[in-house]
Amino acid sequence: MHIREKGRFVLEAAYLVPGICVLLVFLVYFTLYAHDYAVCTHAALESGTKGIYRMEETASQVQTAIKTDLEKKLDERLLWISDPEVEVSVSPLKANIHIAGSGRFLGSYSIEVNRILYRINPCDTLRTSRWLTNVVGEEG
Repeated sequence: MHIREKGRFVLEAAYLVPGICVLLVFLVYFTLYAHDYAVCTHAALESGTKGIYRMEETASQVQTAIKTDLEKKLDERLLWISDPEVEVSVSPLKANIHIAGSGRFLGSYSIEVNRILYRINPCDTLRTSRWLTNVVGEEG
């Protein structure tokens, strides 16, 4: 009777230990995924907010400044995503930032972050931009 009870514990451990190891591996990769999603969101908001209020520069210069700053921040902080794709488009009223990428492990799962940043006071921007003078010049 005692022999069967000892074998029972070995059999339970043979199923339990690999299951716990698999759960720990998935927990680590989920933590890396959640970290990179939070980093992408924060970096998009930080770079966009810093770059959208450059009043003296053109939209293409602002777009380039936001993109380079964002790529620099992502290169320093990401743990799971290998090659993030960054797209930035800037208009006089808003900036649209899109970040996408997937990791080396579990490549079928990807992160996509879309953030639209609006200027708080767009009237001053519209008055000083060339966009408004082009529209008024065409109408009148």
